[in-house]
Amino acid sequence: MSADGGLERVQKALDALAGAGSPLEALAAARDLRLAAEEVERRRAAEARAAGASWSRIGALYGTTKQNVQQRFGAARKRAAEKPA
Repeated sequence: MSADGGLERVQKALDALAGAGSPLEALAAARDLRLAAEEVERRRAAEARAAGASWSRIGALYGTTKQNVQQRFGAARKRAAEKPA
């Protein structure tokens, strides 16, 4: 992921959505936008944790429990770390 944390990918997907020539192209762009936004969210959650934010504070931000966000973001971070380079 680039230094912008995935924002270029989000912008590219937004541009594709705005310029879609058909409903199927729009759907593909919307899917790409969701995937890009999820990656930005995972990265920001990892940055918040590295900066000292507790799982409880992150859970409160999402209106859920610390266990829920640990499963959501902690598991994603673990999977990313296990991927071969």
